[in-house]
Amino acid sequence: MGARVDKDGSSFKMSLKATIILAVVAVIFMFAGGWIRGAITKFFNPQPELTNEVVVKQLEKIQDLTTAKETDYGFEKYEDGGIAFLNKKQFTMFYTYEVRAGVDLAKAQIKIDKDSKTVSIRLPAPKIQSVAVNPDSLRFFDKSDSFFNAADVEDTKAAMEDAKKKTEARLDRTQLLKIANKQAKDVIERLYEPTAEAGMYTVTVTTTNPK
Repeated sequence: MGARVDKDGSSFKMSLKATIILAVVAVIFMFAGGWIRGAITKFFNPQPELTNEVVVKQLEKIQDLTTAKETDYGFEKYEDGGIAFLNKKQFTMFYTYEVRAGVDLAKAQIKIDKDSKTVSIRLPAPKIQSVAVNPDSLRFFDKSDSFFNAADVEDTKAAMEDAKKKTEARLDRTQLLKIANKQAKDVIERLYEPTAEAGMYTVTVTTTNPK
């Protein structure tokens, strides 16, 4: 038996009206559900708003960032008592050393534009952070290339100090600092890469050339 339809079509109009209402309600629930899911996701996985203070704290956690390192060895030849710490007139000293270079992120300049969603980070110029001679690597050879030990602790200390001075004197600072500058930029860009990929902010990192 077919459904009864009034002569004026009122039953059809009522059914159509009910269908439209149900459709609107369904759309409202769909959007509400999406909003609720988004709110829950945001609650459990909060994305902190980027401010100068937030970025400063993030960079301070890294602070003295070492971005370049040079490890090598040196041979120093001494004649006629060139160093007074050994009673040998002629000898050669062998040693290994490590030089570190990087940037002090506490001195980075930060500018955030919330309207354009951009973060600008200017890094300070890189510097030589340390020059260290490995004390366990010290070796002394006399003029016949025979190995001998330093006389005492003071001899070893004096040898290390001289080796450090020699290393600092011949160090190619320009090349090492250039590498440190480039690496620092790469590290900070990778640090904020997730933020950029999420579309939250566009992050620009610039460097300062060493003097």
